[in-house]
Amino acid sequence: MTITGAAGRIGSVVTRALVEAGHDVVATDLKTRDDLPVPVRDANLLDEGAIPPLVDGADAVVHLGNHPGIGRRSGRSAQRTYAENVAMNANVFEAALAADVKLFVFASSVQATGGGRNRGEFDPGSFLPYLPMDGRAPARPGNMYALSKEGGERMLEYYARRHGRTCVAIRFPLMIDRAKRPDTPIEREYPKLDETFAYLDVRDGAALVVAILAAPLSGYRAYFPASRGNLENRAVPALIRAYYPNVPLRRPIDAIESLVDTSDIERETGWKPTIV
Repeated sequence: MTITGAAGRIGSVVTRALVEAGHDVVATDLKTRDDLPVPVRDANLLDEGAIPPLVDGADAVVHLGNHPGIGRRSGRSAQRTYAENVAMNANVFEAALAADVKLFVFASSVQATGGGRNRGEFDPGSFLPYLPMDGRAPARPGNMYALSKEGGERMLEYYARRHGRTCVAIRFPLMIDRAKRPDTPIEREYPKLDETFAYLDVRDGAALVVAILAAPLSGYRAYFPASRGNLENRAVPALIRAYYPNVPLRRPIDAIESLVDTSDIERETGWKPTIV
């Protein structure tokens, strides 16, 4: 199998987990590192000719290799981020299709459904369709990076419908590494209100990728994995009353223990978040 973005913060953890699970891994990235169990092949995903040798013979592609966001720190404009992410996605997926790869896994983002509603700005009310949220929620991107992630999801729907591939988009929330601060509570004021104050440890994210590769899936689906906790470390009914009073609830408010429902993922793959 092939993983793109293998040298990144999430990709490096996923690469190790895949090797530990017994997969024969071809890892690629624009940057390299020497602490992974497999060599990282240098490849620019914007060069469509560089990708076919990387996916030749693969049974799955785990595509994590996108620009991670927009803003002044990235050094890229919003339009460049969008255009290059879309191009990378198309290049990887088309090469995988030509190589007869059967399973496509894509790192989407919670921002695809987050709507761009920020704390401290004029608040029109939540854009969320319901609570608790899950991967079935329709996309509602709030910036060009999120729009590029929605585009990747639409591509996967196309490859599943038109070409019979199994395609999974993972709408990763804020990714943390609890191993670096195991005894420090997760508690912070998070500005992105419609991202449901969700977070996930990188090891749980890697475990989900491994579980997807082992599960008997078909067609297209989007998953929204998250820890059981929330970034404000507050009771969920209090968060709902404070930030989501206009959002339809799928169960009584006092029965909601998490703003994210991962039951679809658990039922289809056997994965559960284990790190709080």
